Amino acid sequence: MAYNVQVSNPASRDLDEAISYLTRELCAPGAAKSLLDAYEDKLRLISDNPLLFGVDIDVSEAVGKQVRKCQVKHYGIYYLVDEKESLIQVVAFTHYLRDTPTIIRVRQH
Repeated sequence: MAYNVQVSNPASRDLDEAISYLTRELCAPGAAKSLLDAYEDKLRLISDNPLLFGVDIDVSEAVGKQVRKCQVKHYGIYYLVDEKESLIQVVAFTHYLRDTPTIIRVRQH
């Protein structure tokens, strides 16, 4: 049974900013499309197999919740799993060089 996926507003903005950066700043629309396609593929995979990807210990410790991470190219989809409600909540989509624990901790407050 597939879980429902909710993408938070901040996580949606993260994706929009990544796509915009690739398209406008790097003039790489092909890379932007490839990233978007990979993101959508990973969301389907997460929906079908929410526990497939491991817990990110640093992020989980920073926010006090079990946050999982799915790698998408040089980015990560960070998400919470609510097994009782069959729900995935995507809380961030960040580049691997960013300080994700701090980003997510700030968003949780």
